[in-house]
Amino acid sequence: MTGSGSRRQCVYSLPAVKPPVRKLRFFNLDLHISVIADLKFIFEYLGHEVVDWSISGHTWVFGRKRDSVEVVNQGTWLGLDQTMCDDFYSRYREVLDGFDAFIVTYNASFALLYEKTGKPIVVDNPTRYENPFTSSPEKWQWLNDYLVRGVADGRITIVSNNRGDEHYLRHFTGIASQVIPSLCLYTKAQYRGRHEAFILVSRIQPALIQRRAQGVINWINAVVPRMADRLFAYFQKNRRPLIRSRFLNELLLNKTEALKDGFSWQSFYDFKGIVHIPYQVSTMSIFEQYSANVPLFFPTKRFLFDLHKQFPDKVLSELSFYQVNKLNTSGLAADDPNNTGKDEVIKRWIDLADYYDELNMPYIQYFDSFEHLESLLREVDCRAISEKMMVFNQQRIDRAFGDWEKLLAQVADFAKPF
Repeated sequence: MTGSGSRRQCVYSLPAVKPPVRKLRFFNLDLHISVIADLKFIFEYLGHEVVDWSISGHTWVFGRKRDSVEVVNQGTWLGLDQTMCDDFYSRYREVLDGFDAFIVTYNASFALLYEKTGKPIVVDNPTRYENPFTSSPEKWQWLNDYLVRGVADGRITIVSNNRGDEHYLRHFTGIASQVIPSLCLYTKAQYRGRHEAFILVSRIQPALIQRRAQGVINWINAVVPRMADRLFAYFQKNRRPLIRSRFLNELLLNKTEALKDGFSWQSFYDFKGIVHIPYQVSTMSIFEQYSANVPLFFPTKRFLFDLHKQFPDKVLSELSFYQVNKLNTSGLAADDPNNTGKDEVIKRWIDLADYYDELNMPYIQYFDSFEHLESLLREVDCRAISEKMMVFNQQRIDRAFGDWEKLLAQVADFAKPF
């Protein structure tokens, strides 16, 4: 028997599940439109109901408008404190009383909004949980104490959707959260690979040779080929990430160029594969692409570390809110995950990245230089890779649904009326 969400289109065979012993009504207020969309798809399939209010700036991706919310909204949430939590509860008490439990994703600090309800809270932790308290030790400790207390008494259940955030949360709170990777089946899109070119997703694109330089490069190649070779050697010597113009413009296309007429998941997945030079260790877009069986290409750990050293403001540039907010790290301990000026800290983050986790994301392809990338893209069998991903993804989906089904049964036990 399938859950109540079985009518929702999905390209995979969703696992058979029993109706929940108790159907739960969940409420969510969120800053990230994708994380809650992922959970909503899963929770509703498992027989529960989810009402989400979004104050995200990316609601357009899902064809909806940002919700109008008083007290806590896009203009106020950065000032989250006890007074704001009290005011939010006072303003929406009657609404909140109509729900059995709450979902918190981005930010985990929003769990503080529901303290006075006394009802269970499921926190799905997708990125550095303490936001917006990074520069406020007192508020950060307030959040830590609340989460530790809530987990201890069973009211708060925390899941991390990636190994990096599991480690980060455990480092600062001692809480060992279960890792359940996001599935992102809401896209309803699948890899087709109809185009011969690949897509490049990278913030260091300005450092690469762009289309506007094509004419000059073609002239140099035709008239003074040795000069072109010297130019390429110069960039290699100075360790700049130069990709030969013909390769970049014929085989590998910048995302902004390839999708300039508008974005859709399917148009993205119609390309032969996607090359990433990542700014993070985990993103919802990578989960989306992997679940759609899109062949993915990433730098090796060594090459990614080298690229970060060259371009710390563009490669692995959002590992910490210290980086994002340009905060001083000089007073941090050497092993603090926010101390991203330390090579060992960067290497630890790299080790925890989703795209190096072969238990959850096998069949990702790795390149050790841009020359290696070019040869790899010319020789790789993307169809074979995608087919292997599809077989594995079915197992991955079955496991995630099973994990959530067990977890929500525990939440339902806690939510039973006394």
